[in-house]
Amino acid sequence: MAPRPIDVWQFRYRGFVIGAWWGPAASDPALRLYREAGFNVVMAGRYMQMDGYGDADRGMRELDMAHRHRLWVMFDTYTMNDRPWGGRRWEEPYDHPTHHPASLAELQWLYERIGRHPALLGFMIGDDQGEVSPRAQACTRFLFEQGKPHLMPWLCGWIPPENLARHNNPICNPQIYPTLYERQLPAEQLALRYVSAYASYSRQCRQYGVLFCPMFNATFPPSERTDSLVRFPAYLALAYGAKGIWYFTYSMDNDTAIQRYGHYQTLEEAKRSLTPLYPVVKEINGRIALWGEKVLGHECARVYCTAFQREQIPADNPPFVRPAEGETVQAMHDDLLAGVLEQKGKPPLVMALDCRASKGWNDLPPREVEIRFAREVTQILVYEGRQPRTLRGNVARLTLQAGGGQLLELRGRV
Repeated sequence: MAPRPIDVWQFRYRGFVIGAWWGPAASDPALRLYREAGFNVVMAGRYMQMDGYGDADRGMRELDMAHRHRLWVMFDTYTMNDRPWGGRRWEEPYDHPTHHPASLAELQWLYERIGRHPALLGFMIGDDQGEVSPRAQACTRFLFEQGKPHLMPWLCGWIPPENLARHNNPICNPQIYPTLYERQLPAEQLALRYVSAYASYSRQCRQYGVLFCPMFNATFPPSERTDSLVRFPAYLALAYGAKGIWYFTYSMDNDTAIQRYGHYQTLEEAKRSLTPLYPVVKEINGRIALWGEKVLGHECARVYCTAFQREQIPADNPPFVRPAEGETVQAMHDDLLAGVLEQKGKPPLVMALDCRASKGWNDLPPREVEIRFAREVTQILVYEGRQPRTLRGNVARLTLQAGGGQLLELRGRV
């Protein structure tokens, strides 16, 4: 039996990834604002270079700039068909009329030029893929064979974890965008779409030994901005045991993401380009960044929920269970979700979320909620800031924003 990918890959950065696709332009002010917003991984290559991509020297300058801001980089290997990396045309025909991801020969050429840069976390070797192609498999194998610590072989799309594991690719980065492609649905249905997709992918990732790092939509026209449906998929990822998150912040249409795209030369210019989504994302990332080291190593054991109508839940693939006597979560207010995360030898963690969602902006106020855990729980740590707050007993009373979350730790004989 082949070893699980997560057991054999060792990455340069082993922390919780908070990434941005497409993310900032190649300018110091833009990168500074993304760092201040709590991102720790950005992309370089195609989207920083725009129509000039295909230039490894420019890629090095982008890596240098990101390094100055203490940001890791996933380097996008896509390039124009008439501008292959290193000038070596791929022997097979290109699938797209204008651009293509690096062939194995192109990736090897790139690796020789930028692969040892201290800011480089990995290479994006494929986008919008439904399976690991022979090209992606060869690129994955090449990066693995370079030795430890490894550069990440990043594929995103809708690739089943079993398919990834079979080709020793360690990262499941599904594109989950109900608020982009099904935005006509009611807010509750959009939230449930996230729950069902996360539940399915995280379950398969645990089964096949790959990292679950979902990508969710954070682009909305100004008239359709929603704060709760940006918070919800970010915090929900932790409830289902994610090892990282990626915001889809595609900026081609100005005003839809967290920043209007541009090569801003001053900090004042860059700040004026920020949209109302920026402070929401900054608050989310600031909290999750503090929780990342706690949740890594834990696996999602069970998810409890009091939201969504029973007839909406698929009977053949339930994404959660209801609280009950004898369970870790015995009772809680309506419209809550609680993911229990376990690691051998450590107290269980609970990621609690408010599932209230709206398609409006800041129109649902925070609320007081209560969660009652099993009788064996004698103490609850509430992680907020650097020092947790301690609650005695088995009941947690919390204030949650709509779509917001809170990390807890359970102490006692649980």
